[in-house]
Amino acid sequence: MSRRIVITGGGSGIGLAIAKRHIAEGARVAICDEDIAVVKRASENYEIAISFCADVSDSNQMKDFHNNIIDEFGGVDVMYANAGVGGPAGPIDEIDHNEWKRCVEVNLFGAFYSASWASGIMKVQKNGCIIFTSSTSGLFGVPNRSPYVAAKWGIVGLTKSMAMELGDYGCLLYTSDAADEGLGVDLGGRRII
Repeated sequence: MSRRIVITGGGSGIGLAIAKRHIAEGARVAICDEDIAVVKRASENYEIAISFCADVSDSNQMKDFHNNIIDEFGGVDVMYANAGVGGPAGPIDEIDHNEWKRCVEVNLFGAFYSASWASGIMKVQKNGCIIFTSSTSGLFGVPNRSPYVAAKWGIVGLTKSMAMELGDYGCLLYTSDAADEGLGVDLGGRRII
Protein backbone atom coordinates (compact mmCIF):
# COMPACT_ATOMS: atom_id res chain seq x y z
CA MET A 1 0.00 0.00 0.00
CA SER A 2 1.39 3.42 -0.92
CA ARG A 3 2.10 5.95 1.78
CA ARG A 4 -0.52 8.61 2.48
CA ILE A 5 1.14 12.03 2.61
CA VAL A 6 -0.58 15.27 3.67
CA ILE A 7 1.10 18.64 3.07
CA THR A 8 -0.19 22.05 4.09
CA GLY A 9 1.14 24.84 1.91
CA GLY A 10 1.69 22.12 -0.69
CA GLY A 11 0.89 24.13 -3.80
CA SER A 12 4.24 25.88 -4.19
CA GLY A 13 7.73 26.29 -2.78
CA ILE A 14 8.95 23.82 -0.16
CA GLY A 15 5.55 22.13 0.04
CA LEU A 16 5.37 21.45 -3.69
CA ALA A 17 8.96 20.15 -3.70
CA ILE A 18 8.01 17.73 -0.92
CA ALA A 19 4.87 16.68 -2.84
CA LYS A 20 6.80 16.04 -6.05
CA ARG A 21 9.34 13.89 -4.21
CA HIS A 22 6.67 11.73 -2.63
CA ILE A 23 4.67 11.45 -5.86
CA ALA A 24 7.84 10.24 -7.62
CA GLU A 25 8.12 7.54 -4.93
CA GLY A 26 4.54 6.37 -5.55
CA ALA A 27 2.83 7.96 -2.55
CA ARG A 28 -0.72 9.28 -2.51
CA VAL A 29 -0.43 12.98 -1.77
CA ALA A 30 -2.97 15.48 -0.43
CA ILE A 31 -2.18 19.19 -0.47
CA CYS A 32 -3.90 22.33 0.67
CA ASP A 33 -3.03 25.92 -0.03
CA GLU A 34 -4.99 29.14 0.42
CA ASP A 35 -4.43 30.27 -3.19
CA ILE A 36 -6.90 28.52 -5.52
CA ALA A 37 -4.77 29.27 -8.59
CA VAL A 38 -1.76 27.59 -6.97
CA VAL A 39 -3.86 24.56 -6.01
CA LYS A 40 -5.23 24.23 -9.55
CA ARG A 41 -1.79 24.59 -11.14
CA ALA A 42 -0.29 21.94 -8.86
CA SER A 43 -3.15 19.49 -9.47
CA GLU A 44 -2.95 20.02 -13.25
CA ASN A 45 0.82 19.47 -13.39
CA TYR A 46 1.29 16.64 -10.87
CA GLU A 47 -0.55 13.48 -9.85
CA ILE A 48 -1.90 14.88 -6.61
CA ALA A 49 -4.70 12.74 -5.17
CA ILE A 50 -6.37 15.51 -3.18
CA SER A 51 -6.00 19.23 -3.92
CA PHE A 52 -7.88 21.53 -1.60
CA CYS A 53 -8.12 25.27 -1.16
CA ALA A 54 -8.01 26.14 2.55
CA ASP A 55 -6.63 28.74 4.93
CA VAL A 56 -4.68 26.77 7.54
CA SER A 57 -5.54 29.34 10.20
CA ASP A 58 -9.27 28.60 9.80
CA SER A 59 -10.14 25.51 11.84
CA ASN A 60 -13.39 24.94 9.93
CA GLN A 61 -11.68 24.98 6.54
CA MET A 62 -9.06 22.59 7.88
CA LYS A 63 -11.78 20.23 9.19
CA ASP A 64 -13.19 20.10 5.66
CA PHE A 65 -9.73 19.33 4.25
CA HIS A 66 -9.11 16.65 6.88
CA ASN A 67 -12.52 15.05 6.28
CA ASN A 68 -11.71 14.78 2.57
CA ILE A 69 -8.47 13.00 3.44
CA ILE A 70 -10.23 10.48 5.68
CA ASP A 71 -12.87 9.84 3.01
CA GLU A 72 -10.24 9.30 0.30
CA PHE A 73 -7.23 7.86 2.17
CA GLY A 74 -8.73 6.39 5.34
CA GLY A 75 -5.76 7.67 7.36
CA VAL A 76 -2.44 9.47 7.14
CA ASP A 77 1.13 8.19 7.33
CA VAL A 78 3.09 11.45 7.10
CA MET A 79 1.77 14.91 7.92
CA TYR A 80 3.83 17.92 6.83
CA ALA A 81 2.69 21.04 8.71
CA ASN A 82 4.41 23.25 6.20
CA ALA A 83 2.20 26.27 5.47
CA GLY A 84 3.59 29.56 6.63
CA VAL A 85 3.92 33.29 6.07
CA GLY A 86 6.75 35.71 6.76
CA GLY A 87 4.54 38.20 8.51
CA PRO A 88 5.33 41.83 9.24
CA ALA A 89 8.82 43.16 9.84
CA GLY A 90 9.76 46.14 11.95
CA PRO A 91 10.29 47.30 15.50
CA ILE A 92 7.90 45.54 17.86
CA ASP A 93 6.30 48.80 18.99
CA GLU A 94 5.39 49.60 15.36
CA ILE A 95 4.00 46.24 14.23
CA ASP A 96 0.29 46.22 13.51
CA HIS A 97 -1.46 43.91 15.97
CA ASN A 98 -3.64 42.33 13.27
CA GLU A 99 -0.59 41.53 11.14
CA TRP A 100 1.12 40.02 14.22
CA LYS A 101 -1.96 37.91 14.90
CA ARG A 102 -2.22 36.70 11.29
CA CYS A 103 1.42 35.60 11.25
CA VAL A 104 1.04 33.56 14.45
CA GLU A 105 -2.32 32.13 13.35
CA VAL A 106 -0.93 30.82 10.07
CA ASN A 107 2.48 29.65 11.31
CA LEU A 108 1.55 28.21 14.70
CA PHE A 109 -2.22 27.66 14.89
CA GLY A 110 -2.24 26.27 11.34
CA ALA A 111 0.41 23.74 12.28
CA PHE A 112 -1.48 22.85 15.45
CA TYR A 113 -4.78 22.19 13.61
CA SER A 114 -3.24 19.64 11.26
CA ALA A 115 -0.89 18.10 13.80
CA SER A 116 -3.63 17.59 16.37
CA TRP A 117 -5.87 15.98 13.71
CA ALA A 118 -3.07 13.72 12.46
CA SER A 119 -2.00 12.72 15.97
CA GLY A 120 -5.45 11.30 16.77
CA ILE A 121 -5.33 9.11 13.67
CA MET A 122 -1.71 8.07 14.20
CA LYS A 123 -2.38 7.03 17.80
CA VAL A 124 -5.03 4.58 16.56
CA GLN A 125 -2.76 3.39 13.71
CA LYS A 126 0.13 3.02 16.18
CA ASN A 127 2.48 4.75 13.73
CA GLY A 128 3.00 7.87 11.71
CA CYS A 129 5.23 10.86 11.31
CA ILE A 130 4.53 14.57 11.74
CA ILE A 131 7.05 17.02 10.32
CA PHE A 132 6.83 20.72 11.13
CA THR A 133 8.51 23.31 8.94
CA SER A 134 10.22 25.74 11.24
CA SER A 135 13.18 28.02 10.70
CA THR A 136 16.47 28.89 12.27
CA SER A 137 14.37 31.78 13.60
CA GLY A 138 12.83 29.12 15.87
CA LEU A 139 16.23 28.70 17.48
CA PHE A 140 17.59 32.25 17.58
CA GLY A 141 16.05 35.66 18.05
CA VAL A 142 15.98 37.95 15.03
CA PRO A 143 15.49 41.71 15.39
CA ASN A 144 12.45 43.24 13.71
CA ARG A 145 10.88 39.82 13.00
CA SER A 146 9.18 39.17 16.34
CA PRO A 147 5.86 37.59 15.20
CA TYR A 148 7.59 35.15 12.87
CA VAL A 149 10.25 34.29 15.45
CA ALA A 150 7.65 33.81 18.19
CA ALA A 151 5.60 31.46 15.97
CA LYS A 152 8.63 29.41 14.94
CA TRP A 153 9.81 29.07 18.56
CA GLY A 154 6.28 27.87 19.26
CA ILE A 155 6.67 25.21 16.56
CA VAL A 156 9.79 23.87 18.26
CA GLY A 157 7.99 23.70 21.62
CA LEU A 158 4.94 22.06 20.04
CA THR A 159 7.16 19.45 18.39
CA LYS A 160 8.90 18.61 21.66
CA SER A 161 5.65 18.35 23.61
CA MET A 162 3.92 16.22 20.97
CA ALA A 163 6.95 13.92 20.71
CA MET A 164 6.63 13.22 24.43
CA GLU A 165 2.89 12.59 24.10
CA LEU A 166 3.00 10.40 21.00
CA GLY A 167 6.24 8.43 21.34
CA ASP A 168 4.52 5.53 23.09
CA TYR A 169 2.16 5.22 20.12
CA GLY A 170 4.96 4.67 17.62
CA CYS A 171 4.69 8.19 16.20
CA LEU A 172 7.73 10.23 15.19
CA LEU A 173 7.85 14.02 15.29
CA TYR A 174 10.42 16.24 13.67
CA THR A 175 10.98 19.87 12.99
CA SER A 176 12.94 21.03 10.03
CA ASP A 177 14.10 24.42 8.91
CA ALA A 178 14.20 25.54 5.30
CA ALA A 179 17.85 24.51 5.01
CA ASP A 180 16.82 20.90 5.77
CA GLU A 181 13.90 20.86 3.36
CA GLY A 182 13.03 21.27 -0.27
CA LEU A 183 14.45 18.84 -2.72
CA GLY A 184 15.93 16.30 -0.34
CA VAL A 185 13.56 15.77 2.60
CA ASP A 186 13.54 12.28 3.99
CA LEU A 187 11.82 10.91 7.05
CA GLY A 188 15.11 10.98 8.94
CA GLY A 189 14.94 14.76 9.24
CA ARG A 190 16.52 16.43 12.24
CA ARG A 191 15.10 14.84 15.34
CA ILE A 192 14.26 17.24 18.14
CA ILE A 193 13.87 14.69 20.92
